[in-house]
Amino acid sequence: MLTDRQKLILKAIIEDYITSQEPVGSKALTEKPYLAFSSATLRNEMQELEETGYLKKTHTSSGRIPSDVGYRYYMEHLFIRDDAVADFYKYVDEIFDNPYITKEDASKKIVDLISNLTGYYVSMVGSTSDSAKVLRLEIVPLKDNEAVLLIVTDSGDVQHQKIYIPKGYKMDDLMRLIDMFDGAMYGHSIYDIRDILSREAAKPRIRQMVDFQDDILNFMIKAFERFLHGKTYDAGLSKLLNQPEFQDYQKMQKLISAIDNEELNDMITDLNTGLKVKIGKENLSEGLSECAVVSIPYFINDNDNGTILMIGPTRMNYRATIPLIEYVAKSMVKLDKR
Repeated sequence: MLTDRQKLILKAIIEDYITSQEPVGSKALTEKPYLAFSSATLRNEMQELEETGYLKKTHTSSGRIPSDVGYRYYMEHLFIRDDAVADFYKYVDEIFDNPYITKEDASKKIVDLISNLTGYYVSMVGSTSDSAKVLRLEIVPLKDNEAVLLIVTDSGDVQHQKIYIPKGYKMDDLMRLIDMFDGAMYGHSIYDIRDILSREAAKPRIRQMVDFQDDILNFMIKAFERFLHGKTYDAGLSKLLNQPEFQDYQKMQKLISAIDNEELNDMITDLNTGLKVKIGKENLSEGLSECAVVSIPYFINDNDNGTILMIGPTRMNYRATIPLIEYVAKSMVKLDKR
């Protein structure tokens, strides 16, 4: 149990470190008007906070920096949203209130905006509703041996997959095969598609095109898996890698691997849980062990929802970034009907 004085000191150290990126010593704390304590008292309290795990020392300075435990306590007991961040909401509104920007472009622009304002990595991961059903399959020929398969759901979402026609087959063969699958899948949930594809592929009239249908099945499965995972827009990886914590090459590689290998899927927020903040080693991935991961669900309509993720160092500016990401999530509903 921290005393009121220790809470003040811990809060001051965390917010000073977030701003300065430098370990905080007792001298810096004496300059804060709300910490009217002697240097000796401050040193003793900092020592106590270190011994109880809220602070830690670095090898290069006599000052202290927050530990993961310290950040967690800050988030749960000391964190206050910064009202000044409301000055940036107008930039969010400019994107969402523009009726001429498509949903896809608005999503890309808003991810870029959050990343530019914060300096962190931002990802928007859409999820498809259980109720989304296949409306139709379409083939758009590109060349004699190349076409694009379009998969359209009743919620208006579209996935595309380029298909190459192997030797010995023609565009008409592809069209006929897609027609067969189209009739079988119409009106079914995208979550049932893999089973339907397997059943249809076993039918004699399709097995006659055995080599071709295996290729088509693989292309279609990939496209439907993207529906299940949802569309993803991201920005700011280079900004994150420029943070001092990730200048070490090995740390940089682990961080990139954590993001590229879709380990962030574990961070996708349950739509009923609201805002989540995982700090440091609370993240299961080693590559994210020095990161804070903020996630929040968003809703556009019943069939279109997802999660916004933000990744920064553990010394993330929580006071500013959290209200910003909350405002963006709340504003996503404006993209309905786009």
